Amino acid sequence: MADELQPTRVNWRVNDFCAEFGIGRTKFYELVNAGEIKIVKLGTRTLIPASAAQAFQEALEAGDVG
Repeated sequence: MADELQPTRVNWRVNDFCAEFGIGRTKFYELVNAGEIKIVKLGTRTLIPASAAQAFQEALEAGDVG
């Protein structure tokens, strides 16, 4: 049923984030190193908190990225 609520994403995996935002992994890590995307580590896994994804989207819309 299309009206069912989807679970809220808490963290993004790098590949999912890149696919959703239409960027490659190289650009993703450039943005991370520039401090434009906040990441967290869980063991060896790199995750992007949903709040960081939202902040990145808002920065994109405001023209504050890159």
